[in-house]
Amino acid sequence: MSTVIDLDTLLSNSNVNNSVEWTVDAEDFDLFATESDPEPTRAEIRKWPQALKDMRKLELHRRRMARFRNRRAVKKNDMNEEYRRLEQKLEQRLAALHRNKKCDGNGGIDSVQLQMQQLVLEHESLREEHVKLQQELARFQKLALMIQSARNSVLNDNNVTNSTEMHSEVTVRCIESKWQPVQQQSGFRVHFPQASPSFFFHPFTREEFDDILRCHDKNTARNSSYLAWAGVYLGWKVYHGALTPGKDFLIAHVRCSKRIHCSIDSMMDRLISQDGSSKWPIMPTARDIGVRAEINIQTLQKFDEDTYVIVRNYTGGANFRYMCLVQRSEIELLDGKRKFKFYYVLGDSKANARSRDAELTGQDDVQWVTERGGYSMTLSEVDGSSIDMVFDSLGCFKSEEQALGHFIMFGRIVTRWDQLVFASNLLKF
Repeated sequence: MSTVIDLDTLLSNSNVNNSVEWTVDAEDFDLFATESDPEPTRAEIRKWPQALKDMRKLELHRRRMARFRNRRAVKKNDMNEEYRRLEQKLEQRLAALHRNKKCDGNGGIDSVQLQMQQLVLEHESLREEHVKLQQELARFQKLALMIQSARNSVLNDNNVTNSTEMHSEVTVRCIESKWQPVQQQSGFRVHFPQASPSFFFHPFTREEFDDILRCHDKNTARNSSYLAWAGVYLGWKVYHGALTPGKDFLIAHVRCSKRIHCSIDSMMDRLISQDGSSKWPIMPTARDIGVRAEINIQTLQKFDEDTYVIVRNYTGGANFRYMCLVQRSEIELLDGKRKFKFYYVLGDSKANARSRDAELTGQDDVQWVTERGGYSMTLSEVDGSSIDMVFDSLGCFKSEEQALGHFIMFGRIVTRWDQLVFASNLLKF
């Protein structure tokens, strides 16, 4: 229920000590004075009650932010216009250089200028060649992964049928100085620092890995029209689904979607750091999930450079940990457009569950999160200059009260992703 506050009533009922003064900037005073009739003096402002002063400060802040947003919008439009002007000028220059190159003779152009023109033409040609080579390389990597997956399947079948070889030796090969398994690995014990209890890890089969990702896709496949609308957060459309009971936790679904005006190749380049490593996954911090703990992360298994298994262990009081499946996959749609999907999904296997149950050492202070929560990011190509981006998160919570914080936790992850990819366009406080 809103209440209208009369200025004369507040001034007449106020009991403010006149010796306490409230300083006012000239700019802020001018802003506030434009809404008052008659115009208040500085002496009158000093006599205002604190409630009215607070209202005035909020109004001044709103106006300052409005001016800032307007200036930023104007600056962005100016930059876009300047970019289009320079791009058009570059195209004209390139066209002129091509015409000059076809002409016989140098036409009075000195050698330095002629060399610069040749360098510009060569740079443009190399850039186009680089784009084509990247596309060819992506197709080659996809084919190599399919061949390796088929080879692994054949090797596993041979190992099962061969009764004379009951051992589980690990065969590995080195690709670009990074070891990765090409056969089913034997298990091993995983140790953590700070005297955290260890555990025995059984590697996932490719079928188990893919089944967990398919389950995540199934649980997040609902159309946005069937989800509840929550609002807009930093340009993201936010939706949420109903709580669903899991084995030990309640599962909450949150979706954030946004259309971004850039090519899908440009977006994929932004997801690569300067050292060549991928910026995915964006892992939740202890602050994101509301705990004070040290986090230890270890890579347990690699199928390839874009598909692997990690474990995260939180220490501090009670220990809790989970295994997470990470993958980046590319899908080509029927209309020729591309879709990239990035996974960060909690997972477990029957072998690992049996191993934990068989542990004889007391690990009452270790809590495993085995519900299939996690999140995924989907980049869908709309056309050559825009993409649709969708974040889906499945959070595991003990109660409905904790699930209410899902928006805050996942909002921090989405914001951190924005800062990594669009850092220059964000306002930092």
